[in-house]
Amino acid sequence: MKSRGKLYILIFIIIILVLISYKIYAPFTIQDFKSVNVRNMNTIREKIKNNGYSFAVVGNIENSIAIFDNRILEKTKQNNIDFIISSGNNVRDGDESKYRVFYRTLEKLKTPFLTAVGKREITDGGSDNFYKYFGPFYYSFQIDDSYFIFLDTTENTNLNWQQQWLRNELKEAAAYQKKFVIMNKTPIKVDTEYLIDDSIKYIGDQQLRNFYQDIFAEYDIDAVFSSNLEIFHQQEIKGVDYYISGGAGGELIFDNDKSFYHYLLVNVNQGEIQVKVERLENNPGLASKLLVNIWVAVQSFFYANYINILLVLFIVLTVFYIIHREINKEVNYYRDFAYAENEYKNENLKIAMFTNNYFPVIGGVPISIQRLSKALRKRGHEVKIFAPEYKNKSQNEDEGNIIHCNFIYYYEEAGLEFPVTNIYSPQIKKDFQAEDFDLVHAHHPFWLGNKGRKLAEKFNLPLAFTYHTRLEKYAHYVPNILFMRKFFANRLSHFLIKNFSNKTDAVFAPTESAKEYLRNVGVSRYIKVMPTGIDFNYYNCDEDKIKELRQKLIGDSEHLLISVSRLSKEKNLYFLLDGIKNLKETTELNFKLIIIGSGSEKENIEQFIKDNSLENYIELIGAVDFREMAKYYLASDLFVFASTTETQGMVLLEAMAAKNPVVAVKSSGIDDVIENGVNGYKTEEKLDKWSSRIEELLTDRQKHDEFSQNAFKTAKSYSIEKMAEEAEELYYKIMQLKKDY
Repeated sequence: MKSRGKLYILIFIIIILVLISYKIYAPFTIQDFKSVNVRNMNTIREKIKNNGYSFAVVGNIENSIAIFDNRILEKTKQNNIDFIISSGNNVRDGDESKYRVFYRTLEKLKTPFLTAVGKREITDGGSDNFYKYFGPFYYSFQIDDSYFIFLDTTENTNLNWQQQWLRNELKEAAAYQKKFVIMNKTPIKVDTEYLIDDSIKYIGDQQLRNFYQDIFAEYDIDAVFSSNLEIFHQQEIKGVDYYISGGAGGELIFDNDKSFYHYLLVNVNQGEIQVKVERLENNPGLASKLLVNIWVAVQSFFYANYINILLVLFIVLTVFYIIHREINKEVNYYRDFAYAENEYKNENLKIAMFTNNYFPVIGGVPISIQRLSKALRKRGHEVKIFAPEYKNKSQNEDEGNIIHCNFIYYYEEAGLEFPVTNIYSPQIKKDFQAEDFDLVHAHHPFWLGNKGRKLAEKFNLPLAFTYHTRLEKYAHYVPNILFMRKFFANRLSHFLIKNFSNKTDAVFAPTESAKEYLRNVGVSRYIKVMPTGIDFNYYNCDEDKIKELRQKLIGDSEHLLISVSRLSKEKNLYFLLDGIKNLKETTELNFKLIIIGSGSEKENIEQFIKDNSLENYIELIGAVDFREMAKYYLASDLFVFASTTETQGMVLLEAMAAKNPVVAVKSSGIDDVIENGVNGYKTEEKLDKWSSRIEELLTDRQKHDEFSQNAFKTAKSYSIEKMAEEAEELYYKIMQLKKDY
């Protein structure tokens, strides 16, 4: 039953991933759906070689399958028309999925299709989609002795600009015998008592209506077609025929006899123009309009949103199944540790660590794992690290102890490398079995970390987990589909941490704040606070080389500030940049800040520096080998930090080990490392307070020196040797516990 339940969940997840992948890649499957109006104008010109032709005028299609696709298109084929003109509102809203659905409608057409832009086309950011798929918002084209002008009445176009363009077009059209105008909103006032705001359906400004009526009469326009009303209406004003045809698929108006499904058939032959209303058979009466409207709306909604509906359905099924399984699963979360004499004490262990990222990617988790494994090996233990395979393998001192797992997808963007490991590869299990491990230590609550958990469970090995990352702060990396991003930030991330932690034998938390968080989300396992240690061997650097590096970095400045961070949104870097800008503008300090790290925000940060004339004050160093980092800390005077997403202040401790005081923003992890007014300052997320503390430490030399010594004392208590002792003690304890149970 257990394996069958996992299979169901796996199938659901695969279906969800397939649906998400389809949503992402669907736009690339319709490459020929570009500039439809432009291409079809050329097709019409090639098709019509004399003045005799016919076309259909439609409006308010609104992704209707039941009316437009299944009925109107079939009827236009019988009329043997040359092309179709739409006066807008082809889609229900401007979402790209609605445009893709309408593309399927156009695929069925053997007849060229031209459209004006309607209000619905530009809602929900759809103006970009309309321009991409159809072309300009207003345009004109000619067929022999006929001139067609399409206008934008959505207020998306500058009105003065369009009016000047229209006047020029009408002057050009004066030489043609037949002239037509197509616009979504009509320039005539129509009795629409069912509306609270008439301007929604026709041009509300009287002066603008007069402008159109006058200029159309002045240039002898034959017919003006519009559609933003769900009716048929014809009216002559100053010799110009105005047609409203809005019955090609949208909902009808209940109490209006002019509201019925139809299109206009326009025949142009030997100088004559005939406009005929082609009313669909079996149009609903007053009593049945409500049911027809509901059916049309529901069918159009499902046809235009079926991918989203399926996605929501399978997500709900997956969540429901997981909740159902969790409710019916009996788990004892409150096992006690064995405090009797531990028979494993002083025994050399063989440890398997599982991580989703490792070197050559520079980050807190890889550095923490590297330091812990290095210190454990010094104590006689053997550590193997199961990590993703990178295209450029790192040349680490412990490369021989890394078991590389093949990837199924390799994500690279803006300097970020993230291989998605094939956790279903049987090779991982083979490599694991070959080593005969005593214990598993997972560093992530999902993917490879979860693979390690399953292997520990299968071979009945004790499992430890280190809570490294505040997952909820990385929600912006989750695709913003439906409610997924908010759901991940507010619920799913905490559930992942809790659920995984409670399936382990013990949890390492880097700080007391992190331990408090784990208890708050419901982790009932034993939690040991164990910060990432500092490897002081890297700080034994040649002083002359440090001075040389400092001179290279500082240039003509007096003070050298340093910050180390991945260049990504969750690191609050723009607060830091604004703080440095504030420091420059409000003080006379001659300083320079170097920022070490890489990431997706690099180009945006470079542009910010350029836009704010901070080139002489801020320099992006890029990624630095972790073994070289100490040199940069030793060359600097002060460490500044703004991130609020840390579980521990590892880079703060590294900076303190080089006698750098720290100025940071108050947050979890930070609060445990900085002793305010002793080894640095932690402030509220307010620019003035943050930058004033930097100014204070740079101008008060005595205080700076005092804080420097205190920072070094703080860092000394966080050695990797002590970290290894703490880890070893817990390893022995959970091994004894596993045996007793």
